[in-house]
Amino acid sequence: MSQSSSPYVRRLLWIVACFLGGFTVLCVSGWALVVNGSTQDSTVTTLLRWLPVSVGAIMVALGFFLLNLPVPEDPEDFFLGDDADGQINKMDGR
Repeated sequence: MSQSSSPYVRRLLWIVACFLGGFTVLCVSGWALVVNGSTQDSTVTTLLRWLPVSVGAIMVALGFFLLNLPVPEDPEDFFLGDDADGQINKMDGR
């Protein structure tokens, strides 16, 4: 991702990636491993079966954490970079 994108857009992409990745891991691969488990499995096998489910749950929780972080109150902070004032002054010819 380029440096010209705003932190707001980057955080939004991280949130989408966490939700989509977490729910995909939970629903597709993780849950199939847990449902097809056996009572004859060893402890290590059971822990490895639950690993994708745990990772998916952590990813979804991280998505909710990022979603609840405060956003800047100034609308310019959403879309303008750190040196936006300097770039605007250069465009004015000063």
